[in-house]
Amino acid sequence: MDDSVQEQRGSYIVGAYATSPNLFEWDQETELQYFNELKKLPSIRGLELPFWGDGLHPFDDQWLLENIDPSWENVLTCVPGTMKNLQTDSNFGLASKSEKSRKDALTLYKKALLAVRKLNNHLGKEAVLAVHITSSPSNTMNNVTGSVDRFLESLLEIASWDWCGAKIVMEHCDAYSERFKPQKGFLPLDDEIDSVSRANEKTNTNMGITINWARSVIEKRNVLGAVEHISEVAQSCMLSGIMFSGVTDIKDHKYGQWEDTHMPPARAFDVEYYEEGSLMTVENIEASLMACDMKTLDYIGIKLQAIPKDAFIERRIGINRDAIKILDIVTSRVHDANV
Repeated sequence: MDDSVQEQRGSYIVGAYATSPNLFEWDQETELQYFNELKKLPSIRGLELPFWGDGLHPFDDQWLLENIDPSWENVLTCVPGTMKNLQTDSNFGLASKSEKSRKDALTLYKKALLAVRKLNNHLGKEAVLAVHITSSPSNTMNNVTGSVDRFLESLLEIASWDWCGAKIVMEHCDAYSERFKPQKGFLPLDDEIDSVSRANEKTNTNMGITINWARSVIEKRNVLGAVEHISEVAQSCMLSGIMFSGVTDIKDHKYGQWEDTHMPPARAFDVEYYEEGSLMTVENIEASLMACDMKTLDYIGIKLQAIPKDAFIERRIGINRDAIKILDIVTSRVHDANV
């Protein structure tokens, strides 16, 4: 296997918090067991760390600093903190027409910057590849609370901060629709591309865009939604990453129907952990990766949730291990097809 394939294999960002036994409650013993098993997986480049608004970790910053693998290169996602704030302020977000709510969102990202510095200072290196931002607040056809102009204004301010080596990456979430009730309902992708492009031109920076596979499929109610979005951002030369998170179009008793619940992939090869109704099949993963040039991506990753809530750690680790195995095979196929 040549070096270019090796670059694409064994180097994934893993949103491991979604499969953690402590997603909603805290127990150091089970989290330590989970992390120790996680570190044994050979294909993790780093973690997608959730930023909830107050620190590096929702329960214990020091625990994370002591247990994170110092060799990992990580992504900090501010989606959790955004969704948390939207529960109390429906106007919260970088694109908000409410100046107070927009300023509150900027404060969230200033705290995220402090979290990046804290991790870097502890590890003695630049340990964060990217920081995921969003174009919240949520919109509906009857209540559009987001503004492209306000989003651009926020991007210009964020771009002026020293992010200590981390790249600012706008994570596209499903946009509001005339036909479907959205899960997130943020700005349309075209508006996000335009805003990020204009901000880059004005500040001479290189902010990017990442596509979450499930959220694009949810928005379009079609697996081609992810392919279309990946292709569109790739053509803009701002595609930074793809996070593979699954979804189903059936009424699944665990993961719901068209819900952003990070469903594992469908059955493939000889993997042990999968979900029968998942739309994230090998064929659909491959079509998505074929829609861009993998070599230009900053990262590829997975974010999957372990359901039921009382799932054993073996299942939680196995879901990540098997999804990585699928990605290894598919990325190799895509590389060979493009040689």
